[in-house]
Amino acid sequence: MRDRRTVMGAGRDHAVVIGAGIAGLLAARVLAGHFATVTLIERDRLPDSPRSRPGTPQDRHPHGLLTRGAEALESLFPGLRDELAANGAPVIDFCQDVRFRFPAGSPRSMPSGILAQPVSRPLLEDVLRRRVRALGPVVVRCGYRVTGLLTDATGRQVTGIRAAVRESRPSECVTVAADLVVDASGRSSKLPDWLARLGFPVPRRSTVDPGIGYATRSYVPAPGTAPGDRNVVQMLAAPHGRRGCFATTVEHGRLLVALQAVHERPPRTDAEFAAFLGSLDGGLAEAVATRSPQPSIFRYSHAVNRRLHYHRLRRWPDGLLALGDAVCAFNPVYGQGMAVAAAEAQLLDDLLDRRAGQAGLEKRFQRRLGSLTLGPWLLATAADRGWQPGPKPLAARAALWYLRRLYFLIPRVPAVFLRFARVMTMVAGPAALAHPAVLLRVLLDRRAVPAGSGDCRAPEPLSSPRRPS
Repeated sequence: MRDRRTVMGAGRDHAVVIGAGIAGLLAARVLAGHFATVTLIERDRLPDSPRSRPGTPQDRHPHGLLTRGAEALESLFPGLRDELAANGAPVIDFCQDVRFRFPAGSPRSMPSGILAQPVSRPLLEDVLRRRVRALGPVVVRCGYRVTGLLTDATGRQVTGIRAAVRESRPSECVTVAADLVVDASGRSSKLPDWLARLGFPVPRRSTVDPGIGYATRSYVPAPGTAPGDRNVVQMLAAPHGRRGCFATTVEHGRLLVALQAVHERPPRTDAEFAAFLGSLDGGLAEAVATRSPQPSIFRYSHAVNRRLHYHRLRRWPDGLLALGDAVCAFNPVYGQGMAVAAAEAQLLDDLLDRRAGQAGLEKRFQRRLGSLTLGPWLLATAADRGWQPGPKPLAARAALWYLRRLYFLIPRVPAVFLRFARVMTMVAGPAALAHPAVLLRVLLDRRAVPAGSGDCRAPEPLSSPRRPS
């Protein structure tokens, strides 16, 4: 490859953000308040309207702003909720407008004040991109693949990045000088390799793979009919409840239905999708019967929980940060990714406000980020470990036992359901589910949990169980 090096951006007080997904856009928004220039570098050619793009293969599946994430985003982008609502994305009450189905039944709907806003990922990214592009310090550069980090002579200070122009033949290489580099490139991050090349230690990696695959289809209201809102969550419940769904009404009455299968091939065809829907007990088959299905069924199987322990590294270069899915990525079924990214952006803003110019800010950020992601990580992996093969540690077995009893209790005790909702929307941490008021109910409830209580109805498999392709 011919190496035609140019400098695409330089100067004092310059930050570079790798990746223009949700985490990257939020990081750019924060950095625009602290740096004279912020360059946002993205591999894809970004669309100028709400459309899917190759770099976000999960964007066709249901998304939503849960309470904690919505509040954090609103603080960063005032008026965002109203803007999304004006584009057709409804605001709902999490306990009143969502029908939950647990192994032992459905809790009673009730007003809670815990608000959520279902929205398609392309619309959310489009609105955020427009807001970020309008910020004076921000420059967006599309079509560049970052290939490594630049450092000073000591090797301890990151001074920029190297990138390849994706569409040039032969590829043109560019360098981008920067005072700060932020890796927000998501699950595809190459940062461990880049650090190893510079002589820094490789972080320990934790993974929990539940073997979940998704298949999503969009349904639009029939012409001349009122769309109505339908939001249904049928909870997966380890180890027996291996089928679930997440259906939500997004802008313009469009219903997104995501079917979830553990160690089973998600449906590919119209007949398989309809059969899977019929095996569930949430009333979705009747709901979609009044809507017109879109022709495509989109599948996604990258649901592995993965955490890179950058916060534990003794050596960390100055001038470098990592956040979002590049550090901690969750099974999407729990809806935590965007809320965690928003909380990380607030953390970055706070540290830059209070410690700008102080040595060690980067390492301090990674340590604080490790603490911030711990609660959501424990919540996501406690259930997902139940589907992993092989023996499990005592702590994992205890957590699974507790969750199973909790899921059996939630439909019958409104106060427990409200605590569960607060944890799921990240208003409260996972410890709220172990509050003495809940713990005593779980321990003193002598009613037997059926051995197969993970399933609402035993479905016929679409095929021999195997990991999603």
